[in-house]
Amino acid sequence: MKTLLISVTLVVGAAAITWQATEPPAYYRSRGHVFGDPPAELAGADIGDVIADDLVTLAPRIPGHDEIIQLPGTDKVLVSARDEWIWMVDLETGKAEHFALAPLSPTGARLVPGEPDQVYFCMARLDWKQYPGKTPGLYKLDLNTRKFTEVVTRVPITGTMREDGLELPNYDDPDAVKVYPQPYRETSLAGLDENNSRPMQFCNDLDVTPDGRHIYITEPYSNPKASSGLGAVLEGVTLARNGRVWRYATDTSKVGLAVENIVFADGILVELDENGQETGLLISETTHFQIGRVYFRGPGAGRYEVLWKDLPGLPDGLDRDSTGRVWVGLIKDRTPVVTWLHANPWLKPLVLRVPADKLPVARQTGFMVLSPDAAHVIAYSHHDGSRVVDISVAAPSGDKVFLPSFYKDNHGLHYMDSNAVLSRLDRTRAQQ
Repeated sequence: MKTLLISVTLVVGAAAITWQATEPPAYYRSRGHVFGDPPAELAGADIGDVIADDLVTLAPRIPGHDEIIQLPGTDKVLVSARDEWIWMVDLETGKAEHFALAPLSPTGARLVPGEPDQVYFCMARLDWKQYPGKTPGLYKLDLNTRKFTEVVTRVPITGTMREDGLELPNYDDPDAVKVYPQPYRETSLAGLDENNSRPMQFCNDLDVTPDGRHIYITEPYSNPKASSGLGAVLEGVTLARNGRVWRYATDTSKVGLAVENIVFADGILVELDENGQETGLLISETTHFQIGRVYFRGPGAGRYEVLWKDLPGLPDGLDRDSTGRVWVGLIKDRTPVVTWLHANPWLKPLVLRVPADKLPVARQTGFMVLSPDAAHVIAYSHHDGSRVVDISVAAPSGDKVFLPSFYKDNHGLHYMDSNAVLSRLDRTRAQQ
């Protein structure tokens, strides 16, 4: 009996020590959420596993990557890769080469309007890698010199900074997204200092107005260990409202807060009216499995509207084709385990103690296509992961739609014929 008591005491003591030693930082604040069934409209737009049937892969040297930018008037694309290189791929020959070494891990990218030899890139930490002397943020790549320059790497302090480095948002309702039609605490870059600003901790994606005047940047969360890849897993578990969207005005060199108190702001698209004036944004709340719209102008100014919720996969990057349709990468499936965990948040303190690379993840991935107003699903394709894993965005360009894979062991650049994808929908409907 005495031996049994000693054994039990040792086990309990070891468990207590392990529990204490693996406690995550306080900025991982958990919340629960009950997810419902995926939108019924997806079933009616299901075109089957077009990826398994029609995917083309070239340039096998290309590692995991997040974005594809086709250079206008050429058959060449730039690829923002996990190995911290911007690769250039010749689509005609399939040749791939290192083009420019990035200061951190490159993520989202956009061409600079009116400057064909300049490209904006978001930069972030990847996994838990440290980048001494380098700060995440918005950078510009000069295609002639192949050099990066910083554009925005500090942002104004707009909330309350805690001692652990987490900036608490301002909100009237802690469960509601807060929108600023005119950016909050907009400050010139030259006026940012150690007292009124902080380093940007995670630049994930961006979009630029056609005139190049405004750049919108997503910061999914901003604690001092913020990073993409494995570093974002714990934030995905918590569903905390730590996301922000920043606006940088290129004509005044001012940056200010446009959106806050949102769950993991990721993909972003500027929305325009018939006169070409910006009216708001489309934003993917990746770990919230939903896509929403921000209103900056008109009767709904200052409002946030959820357009698509309870999606079957994590909506990541957003892009538009030449007709205005919105293409959405669904990087990983929403598995029954994930749905159950969020409905039972009392388990999250335990899950947060498990190393992120030991947690089970889905290989299934896919994409969907929305109408230009994002009100209707035009096409939906679910892939079992046999050809490509972790589709971060569906990026249409010309007659192709590229499917970047953020998978760490990815090999190659993947694309499909965009016309074939949409004609598949017509065939599917004809068979119904």
